[in-house]
Amino acid sequence: MVQKLLDGFQAGKVFILPTDTVYALVASLNEPRAINEIYRIKGLKEGVPLSLLCRDVGMASYYAQSIPNAAFRFIKSHTPGPYTFILRANRHVDRRGVGKKKEVGVRFVDHPLHRALMAELEIPLASTSIAIPDDFATDAEGLDRIYGSRVAAVVDGGVRTHEYSTVIDCTESDIRLVRRGIGDASDLENLIVEDSGDE
Repeated sequence: MVQKLLDGFQAGKVFILPTDTVYALVASLNEPRAINEIYRIKGLKEGVPLSLLCRDVGMASYYAQSIPNAAFRFIKSHTPGPYTFILRANRHVDRRGVGKKKEVGVRFVDHPLHRALMAELEIPLASTSIAIPDDFATDAEGLDRIYGSRVAAVVDGGVRTHEYSTVIDCTESDIRLVRRGIGDASDLENLIVEDSGDE
């Protein structure tokens, strides 16, 4: 399966894959047409950022201006896991169709399939979460009914409840908790500024 997915990514195909949170639409970062198709499938407006699925902090650093020391230590000790880190994007993101160019969201997914893919890839995958609206959980069969004709394949990863990643904004000196998800951020509690939602 891994080789079929790798070949599909190289051919510019879009897949729905399981992650350590929910299912996600996924394509190669090197395939702008596939990335545009993710936007069309999800109904996202231009500029809405996608996440980069990375192997490790070294891969992520290629697309980020800098990573604050506290965030770097947290990433090293808590990933892979259900976190999304918002970092300042550098020029390597500029020509990628993944949304806002000043920021980039990075994930290090804790899932066997993701680890197997990342072992073979030299660049991140572009992704966005996908779930069935109004349902508590999502499975591959339901996603295939809705999206099967628009993606190369839906990979069955079992039932995924709608529990999302913890989102941590690391673009400023103050680390900001944007969304509380299933990832435990208590180790950063002395550094994190809770997002009030007023912005």
